[in-house]
Amino acid sequence: MSEKYNPPEIEKKWRQKWESDHLYAVSENSDRPKRYELTMFPYTSGNLHVGHWFAMAPADVHARFMRMNGYNVIHPIGFDAFGLPAENAAIKQNIHPHKWTMDNVENMRRQLRTIGAIYDWDREVITCQPDYYRWT
Repeated sequence: MSEKYNPPEIEKKWRQKWESDHLYAVSENSDRPKRYELTMFPYTSGNLHVGHWFAMAPADVHARFMRMNGYNVIHPIGFDAFGLPAENAAIKQNIHPHKWTMDNVENMRRQLRTIGAIYDWDREVITCQPDYYRWT
């Protein structure tokens, strides 16, 4: 064991373990009481910033607290990907809006995975995808 804490190495190891163990996956058939925890989905404008985590941290902490108290907590994550700001940014960058949006989703997904929140990634939604907006 190293005497020195190496955050990128250690955190990557544990994120991979949690993901492979499906630690935060939620079963709908659980006998535990159900709880739904939702935070605002980040808008797909580019990179996450501290304001995103400032808004997401309280919901994550509460979801963890409820889970540790025996609840079956569904804590989904998604991306708010509709609107003129994304379209205008894509046009300004001379990129098709769909490519711009999906590239930003991929980047933000990567960033969100590094914070270790208890999102059930199997329930991820992207609001500009037809399988989501057909319900609205």
